[in-house]
Amino acid sequence: MLATTPGRRFPEENCLLASLPDDEYARLAPALEHVWLAPRQILGLPDESISRVYFPRTAVASLLVPMQNGSAVEGATVGKEGMLGLEGFLGGATSPVEVVVHVAGTAGRMDAGAFRDQLHHSPAIHGMMQHYTLALLHQITRTAGCNRVHSVRERVARVLLMIYDGSGQPTFPLTHELLALMLGVRRASVTLAAMSLQMAGFIQYRRGRMSVLDLDGLKASACVDYRLSREAHDRLRNSPRIQPAYQPVVHLNHAAGPASRHVQPEPSAQPRQQYRFSSFG
Repeated sequence: MLATTPGRRFPEENCLLASLPDDEYARLAPALEHVWLAPRQILGLPDESISRVYFPRTAVASLLVPMQNGSAVEGATVGKEGMLGLEGFLGGATSPVEVVVHVAGTAGRMDAGAFRDQLHHSPAIHGMMQHYTLALLHQITRTAGCNRVHSVRERVARVLLMIYDGSGQPTFPLTHELLALMLGVRRASVTLAAMSLQMAGFIQYRRGRMSVLDLDGLKASACVDYRLSREAHDRLRNSPRIQPAYQPVVHLNHAAGPASRHVQPEPSAQPRQQYRFSSFG
């Protein structure tokens, strides 16, 4: 089901954008460009600056961690629950990961400088990004543990569920070769795991397309990291907004009487002016 908010011109599929109050969304919307992301499209490379941020709507991308031997392992899957370009919000000038689209689809694209300006003026957007940062950090740590101790079958089920959630579609293009790349394992191992899940009736794989047939069965086959990551996203999205550090503070001028006052930024806000946004291509 699409995330909707009354008063908007179309149902907003990205969960972060849909969580914003109407007035904040209306302020952000003119700078959002609705774009199509192609499969295997590279949105960012390690040490490359970021000029755009993306809010996936039906597309799903992976954050791939490059290894010294030339291989890469997935650090996180990002779909409609999140955004791409988080390093800019955190004050980074470049990204340490490669960002690759795995499931083609739509996204909202925004100039990173425009997004930075919105962060400065909107406590709601700033709080939204703080919550998402915590949820993504939780997912990355769970993924690291999962890659170390869980079976390939459990990990395949976890990734399929993350893509299912991120795209909002029960059928999506995905090859065994791509799954093996995401998990950092041999293709033969992925094929055996997928065959096991298919024989159990949980999924169907045909000509490079994966279909989820039994969602509950697939969830029962996945490791606990899927559930914990999903719960973290849901919990933080529904929790009260975190007050941003740069929120203006009202100082009373007692000498001039209780009606006289001025607004001054908190000193902790000053370093924020030095933030630079890196750029996804």
